[in-house]
Amino acid sequence: MLTVLAFLAYLPYSKHLHLLVAPFNVAFGALRSGSVPEPSEGARFLEEFTWRQLLNALACAECGRCDRACPAFQSGFPLSPKMLVHRIKAVIQTPVLRQNPRATPAILAEAGNVGHIAKPEEVWACAACYACMERCPVFNEHVHLIVEMRRSLVAQGEVGKRMQEALTSLARYGNSFGQPERARAKWVQTLGFPVKDARKEPVEVLWFVGDYASYDPRVQSITCAAARVFQRAGVDFGILYEGERNAGNDVRRAGEEGLFEMLMERNLRELAKAQFRWIVTTDPHTYHVLKNEYRLGENGRGNTKVLHHTELLESLLQMGKLPLQRTLGLTVTYHDPCYLGRSNGVFDPPRRLLKALGVKLVEMPRNRRNSFCCGAGGGRIWMEEVSGSRERPAEIRLREAAKLPGVSTLVVACPKDLVMFQDAVKTAGLEGRIAVRDIVELVEAAMQPAEEGSHVAA
Repeated sequence: MLTVLAFLAYLPYSKHLHLLVAPFNVAFGALRSGSVPEPSEGARFLEEFTWRQLLNALACAECGRCDRACPAFQSGFPLSPKMLVHRIKAVIQTPVLRQNPRATPAILAEAGNVGHIAKPEEVWACAACYACMERCPVFNEHVHLIVEMRRSLVAQGEVGKRMQEALTSLARYGNSFGQPERARAKWVQTLGFPVKDARKEPVEVLWFVGDYASYDPRVQSITCAAARVFQRAGVDFGILYEGERNAGNDVRRAGEEGLFEMLMERNLRELAKAQFRWIVTTDPHTYHVLKNEYRLGENGRGNTKVLHHTELLESLLQMGKLPLQRTLGLTVTYHDPCYLGRSNGVFDPPRRLLKALGVKLVEMPRNRRNSFCCGAGGGRIWMEEVSGSRERPAEIRLREAAKLPGVSTLVVACPKDLVMFQDAVKTAGLEGRIAVRDIVELVEAAMQPAEEGSHVAA
């Protein structure tokens, strides 16, 4: 009895505290992956975190599942989700906070400062892929903690040069490329057929194109391919032209809540001018934020359905409206985008599409909810390379694909994935060994007569 009583007295100060706290942490945990904390000015000191966020630290079992799933940790970046949560627990339990009511404000501030919990380079290493939260057995919300700290760092101006340039461009031009608004739809001129302006005439489907699909030369050919596929399938679609702005998914996860609100309000005003039934996008980041965070129901769009282009194409396939003329002789593997798969559960439509194209699909060891991030999310695509890292997340993922027997093509369904993996092919020395293609490229090839698309199967 004395041993048991002694253990109970010791329990609040031991690593076994999670046995008591974890059930409450699970009960109050987020029900949906991909969420962010409620808008705030961020958290720099301990008292600025919410009770729910501090409960994470006390519930942590230090099992390391988050570290094993984290692309930043696996790449050698200065971030360990487990240690970040553990340090918050250490600050909560530090004697100066717990036992010294006469401690000076300076001592209390030092003990509760974000710098005491995590260095800025740790906070900025996160790709906001939510793999840590997906794998955590006690429903800890590591990304929420990081977003709160990022908000504080942004407010203090502790932002890298490239990130600051991207945020400035987003505020000024509505895109991270620093390009003028009127250049957003320049790719339309190469199509050979007109694309409706959804603000001026009704359309069935509004295509929210996104920044990378609009501006990046490496992705514009994929955007044009998607437009041709929609047109040949008889989809009545239009775009917002220069009215569209970055949807703000990565801006929000980079900690710039005010800029996110500005971008969202501008996009909602443009959406209010358009007449449409559905929204479709080829960008999972845009898909996630439009579907889950734009409050379309509160803005007169309660019945608006947001679709990823793989969902739309798979629906057309089921209705017999996708005019496929040939099968492709390819052996491929498919990469599940974080914001399409893990955050929104869209796993089967792209796989059913690939099956209809006649390709042989070989699954990667880490797939569906356990898919490994390319490293572009959370604003990482706008940041400097991390010095001292072993290998970028995209290179790790690409090598995983290249090891699969017979696989010649890595199929993606996200513009950022395409950019990250095509760069990784060069840096990993895998040119000629594996190709990276967007799924819509394969769909367009299957819509051509065999003699026109034979090069795709080579």
